[in-house]
Amino acid sequence: MSPKRPKKKMAGWKKAILITLSVILLLSIGLLTAAVVFINGKMNLLDRSNDYSGTVEVVDDSEEQLSFDHLDLDYIDVMENGGKIEPPEGEVNTHDNIVNILLIGSDEREEKISSAARADSMMLLSINTKENSWKLVSFERGVGVSIPDHGDDWLTHTFAYGGPDLLLKTLQDYYKVDVDRYVRINFTIFETGINDIGGVEVELTTAEAEYMNEIAGEKRWEAGTTRLDGPTALVYARMRHLDSDWNRIARQRKVISAAAKQAADLGWSKINAITDELLPKIETNLTNSELWKLLLRMPRLFGGESGQLTVPDQENCWGIQLESGKSLIGCDFEVEARRLDDFLTGKQEEESTGSSSESGQN
Repeated sequence: MSPKRPKKKMAGWKKAILITLSVILLLSIGLLTAAVVFINGKMNLLDRSNDYSGTVEVVDDSEEQLSFDHLDLDYIDVMENGGKIEPPEGEVNTHDNIVNILLIGSDEREEKISSAARADSMMLLSINTKENSWKLVSFERGVGVSIPDHGDDWLTHTFAYGGPDLLLKTLQDYYKVDVDRYVRINFTIFETGINDIGGVEVELTTAEAEYMNEIAGEKRWEAGTTRLDGPTALVYARMRHLDSDWNRIARQRKVISAAAKQAADLGWSKINAITDELLPKIETNLTNSELWKLLLRMPRLFGGESGQLTVPDQENCWGIQLESGKSLIGCDFEVEARRLDDFLTGKQEEESTGSSSESGQN
C-alpha cells in the first residue's frame, strides 16, 4: 500500500474546501456590498434641506460610542432684538454616552415639507449608548421664549421664524440640552406613514373615546385597546380641548411609541415600499454616516428600556400676559434644565405630566 495516495486524496479535499470557502466569502462580500449600496441609496432619498451629505461608514460599533459632529449654532443669539425672557446661565449639558435627536412635527398639510409652518410637536429622542436604552421627551409648545426680531413668543414659533436651527439653539439655551440633529415630518406625512404601517394600537380612555365620537359625529370608538388609522391617529394626537396640552403631548408620545412597535414587525418588502414613498418627504440633517451608526445599533435599542417626560412640569408653571394680550407659559428654566438632565442621565425616571387645565394657546 502506497503511503502517498492518501496524502494526495487529502490534499484534494483541502483544495476543494479552500475553493468552497473562497466562493462563500466572495458571495458574502458581494451580498454585503450590495446591501450597503442599497441601504445607502435609501438614505440618499431623504430631504437634506441644509445640503448635508454623508459618506458610508460601515463599522462594527459594538465597542464604539455613538457620537455626532455638532453643528455650529453659536452664531444664533436668541436675545438679539428679542424679548425679555432670558435663558438661564450655564453651559449645555453634554454626556459622551447620550445622543439626542429632535423629532419635529410641523403643522402644514402638504405632500412635501414647506418652510412656512410651526412646530406643532417637538419631541426629543434620547439614546443612551451605554445602556442601550432610549427615552422620549416632549417640549410644551406654549412656553414663552425670546425670538430674535420678534420678541417674546411661544416656543413653537421659533421654528416658523428661524427654522430648525433657531429651534435647536433655543432648546440648547433655555433647557441646556445637547441637541443639534433633527428629523422633521408634517401632518400629511404622519397620516401616510401611519396608514402604510397598518395603523397603530392605543389605549383609549372613556373620555377620549367620547371626544372622538363627537368629532366623528357618530359612535365609532369605545374605551380600551383601539387601532387607529392615519387621520384618526392625528386627531387623537392633537386633541387638547378634552383636557390639557400636557395630556395632548403625552398622547403624541403614545402614538410614536405604538408606531415604532408596529414598524418593527413589518416585513422587508413592506418596509422597502414605505421607505420609497416616505423618505423623500422627510427632512433631516442627519448624515448617512450617522444614520448607519443608528441602524447598526437598532437591534440593541429595540431590546432596551424607554422612558417618557414632559418639559416643563405643569405643576410648576405660571401664566405670562404680554401687552399684546397673548398668553405665554412661564417656568423656571434653570430648574427644568436640571430636571431634564437628571431624566436623560437616569437620575429621575418618573413621568411628570401634571393635571392642571389647558394653557389656552392655539
